[in-house]
Parts: sequence; structure tokens; C-alpha cells
Amino acid sequence: MYQKILVALASADEGQIIFPQALQIAEKNNSRLRLFHCIHSEVYFTPYGTFTTSEVNQLVPQLRENLEQEKEKVRQWLTEYTQKASSKGLSAEWECLMGNPSSSIIKLAKNWQADLIIMGHRGLTGLSEMFLGSVSNYVVHHAPCTVLLIQ
Repeated sequence: MYQKILVALASADEGQIIFPQALQIAEKNNSRLRLFHCIHSEVYFTPYGTFTTSEVNQLVPQLRENLEQEKEKVRQWLTEYTQKASSKGLSAEWECLMGNPSSSIIKLAKNWQADLIIMGHRGLTGLSEMFLGSVSNYVVHHAPCTVLLIQ
């Protein structure tokens, strides 16, 4: 039985596919759910590594605004999913962090003592996976519990 299920969601669109399946598993096991999204820090900072300090300073207000808008969107859809779980009588909470998604999922799973991680898998293979990396591949190899990947 799975008592604590960590549902790692990369986007609201992915959530429409993954969340219903996670909800079904949680209902069958009367599990607690923790919905998680990680805003990938490299998306906001890595591309600007070659800019001069003054150019980066000019970009900072726009980056901050974009980040706040993304955080608000994430809050909205995670709250909506949490409310759906609660309406089914399940204990559910959400968390959103900024950082590296792979290591953040593993750290949260360990700290929360998750029994199951449910997440999406984009299906990257070959060179795409090698150069772009794969969050799901990392999680499968480092998770402290069972991992369910949903294509």
C-alpha cells in the first residue's frame, strides 16, 4: 500500500494526464498526496551567462516579473488539483520550488518519506536524452521509493 504519494508535475498540461491517474491510485490506497512542481532555475539564469553585468541588470526586472507570473500560474493549477483531491476526501498539499527538478524531486521524496513517486516521461531517447538530460531517468535511478512513469 502507498501511504504517501509524491506527484511531480512539470506543467499544467501534463497534470491533466498524470493527476487523474495519481488520484485514482490515491483513492484506492487512501493515500496522502503531495503535488510538486519545480521551476527550473537554469531556464531563468543560464542563457544570460554570456551577457555583461550591465546587460543582465537591464534584464533583471523583466526576469523577476516573468518568474512571478509563472509562480502565480503554478500556484493556481496546483491549488486546483489539491482541491480536487480534497473533494474526494484525500489529504493533499502542494509545493513549488525553484531549482533543479531532478534533485529537488529526490530530496522531497526522501524528506517526506514518500512511498511512491508519480511523474511524466517525455520519451527522450538517444542524443536528445544525452544532451538535454532526463528528469525521469535521474529520478528512477536515485529515488528512495517506487517510481511510476506515465508517458
